[in-house]
Amino acid sequence: MTTLPRQRGLTEQAADAAIDTACRLLRLPSIRNEFNDIADRAVKDQMTYRGLWTIAKFPRRKFR
Repeated sequence: MTTLPRQRGLTEQAADAAIDTACRLLRLPSIRNEFNDIADRAVKDQMTYRGLWTIAKFPRRKFR
């Protein structure tokens, strides 16, 4: 019997869809509208998960 390796994680498209759905359910329109820009900035700045949420919560402030 052969077992297939378990894949972990989501594709970018699946993650974006999950975030969009969660933001709709939680009624977070500003996060939903700005998430792609926030996530791109976090990747560019090599931020941690906590850093991502810091700029998500305070997108117009500079933390450097």
